[in-house]
Amino acid sequence: MTAAHRPFWYLGRRPADLGSEIDEELRLHLDMRTEELVARGMAVEDGRREALRQFGDLPGTREYCRRQDEDKEHRMQRALWIEDLLQDLRIGLRGLLRAPVTTLTIVVTVGLGIGATTVIFAAIDAALLRSLPYADPGRLVRIHTDAPPNRFPFSIADYLALRSQQTQFEQIAAYAVRVMAYTDGTVAERVQGRGVSWTYFSVLGVKPAIGRDFTEEDGKPGGPLAVILSRTFWQQHLGGRADRIGKPIQLDGAGYTVVGVLPEAVGPLERGQDLFVPVQFVTPPRKGPFFLTVVARLKRDGSRATAVEELHAINRRIFPLWRASYQDDKATWGMVDLQSYVIGDVRAIATLALFAVALVWLIACTNASNLLVARVTGRRRELAVRAALGAPRGRVVRYLLAESLLLAVGAAAIGVALARLGAGLLREFGASYFPRTGEIVIDGPVLWLLVGLTAGSALLFGLVPAIHGSGGPVEDSLRASGRSSTGAVSVRRLRRILVGSQFAIATPLLVVAGLLLASLNQLGRVDLGFNPRNVLTGGILLPARQYSDSRAGAFWDELQRRVEAIPGVSVAAFSDARPPNDVNNFNNFDLEDAPTPSGQSQPVVPWVSVTPGYFQLLGLNLVRGRLLDKRDAVLPATAEQPVVVDRAWVRRFFPDRDAVGRRMRQGGCTTCPWTVVVGVVSEVKYVGLDQPNLGTIYAPLAPQTHARYIDVRTSVDPSRMLPAVRTAVRGLDAGLPFSNVATIDELVDRSLARPRSLSVLVATLASVALLLSVIGVYGVMAYYVQQHAKDIGIRLALGGSRGDLFRLIVGQGMTVVTGGVALGLLAALAATRAMSSLLFGVGAADVRTFAAVAVLMTVVAFAACALPARRAVGVHPATVLRDE
Repeated sequence: MTAAHRPFWYLGRRPADLGSEIDEELRLHLDMRTEELVARGMAVEDGRREALRQFGDLPGTREYCRRQDEDKEHRMQRALWIEDLLQDLRIGLRGLLRAPVTTLTIVVTVGLGIGATTVIFAAIDAALLRSLPYADPGRLVRIHTDAPPNRFPFSIADYLALRSQQTQFEQIAAYAVRVMAYTDGTVAERVQGRGVSWTYFSVLGVKPAIGRDFTEEDGKPGGPLAVILSRTFWQQHLGGRADRIGKPIQLDGAGYTVVGVLPEAVGPLERGQDLFVPVQFVTPPRKGPFFLTVVARLKRDGSRATAVEELHAINRRIFPLWRASYQDDKATWGMVDLQSYVIGDVRAIATLALFAVALVWLIACTNASNLLVARVTGRRRELAVRAALGAPRGRVVRYLLAESLLLAVGAAAIGVALARLGAGLLREFGASYFPRTGEIVIDGPVLWLLVGLTAGSALLFGLVPAIHGSGGPVEDSLRASGRSSTGAVSVRRLRRILVGSQFAIATPLLVVAGLLLASLNQLGRVDLGFNPRNVLTGGILLPARQYSDSRAGAFWDELQRRVEAIPGVSVAAFSDARPPNDVNNFNNFDLEDAPTPSGQSQPVVPWVSVTPGYFQLLGLNLVRGRLLDKRDAVLPATAEQPVVVDRAWVRRFFPDRDAVGRRMRQGGCTTCPWTVVVGVVSEVKYVGLDQPNLGTIYAPLAPQTHARYIDVRTSVDPSRMLPAVRTAVRGLDAGLPFSNVATIDELVDRSLARPRSLSVLVATLASVALLLSVIGVYGVMAYYVQQHAKDIGIRLALGGSRGDLFRLIVGQGMTVVTGGVALGLLAALAATRAMSSLLFGVGAADVRTFAAVAVLMTVVAFAACALPARRAVGVHPATVLRDE
């Protein structure tokens, strides 16, 4: 509300004035009543007492009137404040629209920082801060076998013992991967499922949206075959028809009755799964293998410490029962919160990503502050006129902050749009890089962060220009031409500090990006141990109910014959693992020559089952002994089982002796036949490009194995061979799915997807930060040249060297840059140590990366300083002096 709109009586009264006015008004009422009573014949004192008596509670009335006046005053103050703010916003909006380039630059750059920070925080909020979307998730735990330094799943024997003996959990459940072949009678495909205990959904508190949950009858050996479908599978394959509940579908050649369909919104354990079938557990002959993930719900009044003690006690009780197949008496059972298990080890990645986007936001705000300082400097006369007309400094600051608020709101609008777009991309493409991306939403804490970023942006890039623009003597501002005033010196100093801050902030981000890119380069150069070109691989699953052991063996032999007969195919073989990080079996063993000491865990290595042609297909070199042959796969169970090891295994266990002929017991079994090493071959990466090669054992792939990969080496582009290989599979059985098809090059590329995505994200943000910093230093130098144009012209007219002037101008900017870069490098030394776990083949303090970043920032900053300097010294002195 302007002065013209204020009520004529409004003078901005103070509380003391209000009290005086109330007392005066009450006194007037009492005096008038006293005069009336005196006029009727009462004495003055009697009339006064009667007036007071008739008036009633004078102190109460005084307090009531005071409160009413104060409330009215406060309402008026708020109305005036709101009116002033709206006026400031209107005037500020008009002013910003008159400077569209500056306005658009600030809104877009700060909006980018707000949007990126918001979407990364939304991902962190979904994965790390929000509880799991299950009933009472705080009581859900994952139970595991704890054999330091390893943590691995349960065996069936462990699960059955825990289920029968535990007392500290309301319920326990187990699940394992269950890949199945689904067919509708015409088309077959491989579907991702889980074999679960019948208690699985009740432990998690998940209820099917349609149909029923599993029952104890479903989990009994010999019980009915039941399946619960995901909403997606139900809609895509069964048309979303409710009448399919209670009807069978064909899985692995058998009829499974559909008993339920899950809700559309599911938790992270169910997301990505097509179906769930109950496992009908039977007591196994030995303790291994270990493949069951066990989850449990603690009792409401239960103690976690007591539950852990019980887990240890049950493990000790059952250990003697299975000693023949598992000798590690130091291994025990432990548990962790289910949420910790679900999210895994992503805190370092999350922290780095949030750190990167927050720095970009901070640089954007600093750059915006720099632009606004320059804008305010050009408006000092206008602001001085406001002050001369009676506007207090606080009023001017509020006006300038209103402009900053408008810019921040505009940036927030762009940020919201970018955040929603980024959240959608993460939900669709980020599931393999980050947990719980399907739960990312822009609400709750994320919206509060957005509000905080908007307010913080307004203060960060608005407060410094507002304070600077409203300071200084009014007379100097009105008289100053804007070029030689003292204010110009302070403006230059302030803008130099802001630019130095930008470089100090951008340098650590560029160093981190450089280290990640160097690490990615090192990962891409890792030697796989063989030539990955022209190798095609895909998975085939034979339904056990349709293929007996003998029929399965005949199928594999015929498929290999048909595939090798395809023109362009050099060799075909089978395996149950694929390099560089697709291993289905990690097996423990005990060496005859160096048995594992009591109380220690047996060594565990990848155990890859292959057919004889696999070594030729990969081109592995035979170092010692012999390779596997067809006879090894059909040896009787009582005979010694031959295996081939690689050189990394030999270096680890027999560095000074010949490994051929050495024997071991595998799987912890002390009564099983010996496994003997018959050959040594060169190494292949199976557990990831970034992991050390601790050795691999190759075992014969049994003919009756129902699931395996077919590996094909071709003499031409393998993608051209894929239709022919599919035809060969369908020619034998049209109902078999041929899935997970990829070349080895594609598998390697997939293994690099996560570090590549992180590197691209940080590198992109670092490039934006560098661009903003360069724009900042260019703006400062252009302003410097403009302010000193006359001085430069005089120097040139008096015979000054253009080269000396060029070096002087550039030196002004490079002093700021080098100071900021130096501070940034020191900050980077501290910051990069926290990300060492994300690096491969490069140290957190890599000298080459630090030097390259310093050189890069110096060169681009020099170019940004040189452009205005060259333009300044290239102008003829007479032109400058005439214009002045």
